[in-house]
Amino acid sequence: MPVDPTKVSKAKRDEQVEVEKEEEFTPVSAGPIDKLLELLYNPSRDKIREVTIIDRLQGRFFPQLDMISMGRKYCLEVALYRQNREYYRKIFKKDCPVPPDLIDELQFRTAQWQKSVAGKSFERGIDLALAEQEAKMPEEGEGRFGADAYRDEG
Repeated sequence: MPVDPTKVSKAKRDEQVEVEKEEEFTPVSAGPIDKLLELLYNPSRDKIREVTIIDRLQGRFFPQLDMISMGRKYCLEVALYRQNREYYRKIFKKDCPVPPDLIDELQFRTAQWQKSVAGKSFERGIDLALAEQEAKMPEEGEGRFGADAYRDEG
């Protein structure tokens, strides 16, 4: 039998609202540890670039290599398009080659590789993961690992 909402006491209605509010503030993002594990077990090419430990000179040189590689791929794509347009459409699933925005890509790659210089990005990720782990651990004497954990209830 359905309950009429006007007949429910105010205390019960307030209680229902509080329960709904608590559910709204549930965190939806993964913490640093989850992100670090995801990075270690299923890294994308971009994430690998961000955490690979390199020195300063490599950090300046690698973005240029990325641009040379991107330009070369575009030249090969244009050559294939000029030779056989039907084959090009079959392989690339588009009508014609689109020129890459090399300036934007250079800025992105430079920023990405700079995160890798001396491994700072990777070190910060580990520091965040350890800080989160420490925050989750119970204080001494609390929880099931505290001093009273093995005391008999008698």
